[in-house]
Amino acid sequence: FNPPVLVLSLLTIGMLHSFSFFISILIMQCSTPFHILSRLLVRRGNSCIHRLPLCSKATGGIDFYNEQLSLKKIDENHLKETVSRIRSILGYSDYSVSLTLINDEEMRKINMETRNIDAPTDILSFPLYEATAPGVLEKPQFDIPDLYCLGDMMIDVPYVMRQCKEDQEWEYEDEDERGVSAAMAEEFDAEKRLHLLLVHGMLHLVGYDHIDDIDYDVMVAKEDEILRELDLVPRKESS
Repeated sequence: FNPPVLVLSLLTIGMLHSFSFFISILIMQCSTPFHILSRLLVRRGNSCIHRLPLCSKATGGIDFYNEQLSLKKIDENHLKETVSRIRSILGYSDYSVSLTLINDEEMRKINMETRNIDAPTDILSFPLYEATAPGVLEKPQFDIPDLYCLGDMMIDVPYVMRQCKEDQEWEYEDEDERGVSAAMAEEFDAEKRLHLLLVHGMLHLVGYDHIDDIDYDVMVAKEDEILRELDLVPRKESS
């Protein structure tokens, strides 16, 4: 038994693994968009510009990071189950997803860096791919686990908690509200509201948006459909 030789062998194996991954990235660079390559080569940590975690290497994995302290004893498994069910409904059950719960300051920084808005918000989604149509993503060109990734979602838990309190105090009602916004208007439990936001965030990961009225109508209709499918809102009674 020779400890120095063992250590050297392990280091060599690790270097070969990293090198092979790097070579696979170089092979892809001619046909894969740069924003995808840059995401694959960045690792999670304080040195990252936006501290966006990479999706799990396991096909269909769900990475969960809880970096906030405001809401105690969050049911991680329940949140991951909701993500998994939404993903299946959308037809991407074999794609990995990352979810991070953060605080106001972190969200404010990310919102400023990515959208030039110097304020926190409830949820931000960072899709890995651009969709060809709402809900339609191109299949990865190479059969590499890292490419089977929808992207990342970040939820500002303190922000959600404040909104729950404010909404309950104001008792704001808007008959025109639909989708997740309408559901949140009637849900004042912060942890339950996280599940509603996941519906909104996951739709952004697969190309839904609400930039204009047409996009908004398409997105909230899909939100309503998924909310009912998940029993997060009452199902419509059949006539």
